[in-house]
Amino acid sequence: MRCCVATADATTAQTRTPVAASSGVYELEDIIGLLNAVQVRATYGAMAELVGGIPRGIGDRLTRLYSRSPEASWVVNAETGMPTGYEAHERHPALLSNPDIISSGAELERRLAQWKSNR
Repeated sequence: MRCCVATADATTAQTRTPVAASSGVYELEDIIGLLNAVQVRATYGAMAELVGGIPRGIGDRLTRLYSRSPEASWVVNAETGMPTGYEAHERHPALLSNPDIISSGAELERRLAQWKSNR
């Protein structure tokens, strides 16, 4: 699992978003990488459990990083299974190809660790 070290370099802080969890440090970019690589959705709540914060805040952070791109559309509302506020052209074309949706931070963390160890 790749970890990051806090640094005073402002440019690094703006380009990467480190987040702490029970077993290490994660970056939103790593989680989005996992979801795209394995083409599985995860709920805003699962993301919030893993990285901290509230589910609604995850959407705001992703919008700042990805501007509602297909890459970030794998993070979805638990009730609808769809990314909140995304138009059809902003969603990944394979978004609905896999019925699985990761709904807990623990499951997301497990899959992220497994994915990173296989890379």
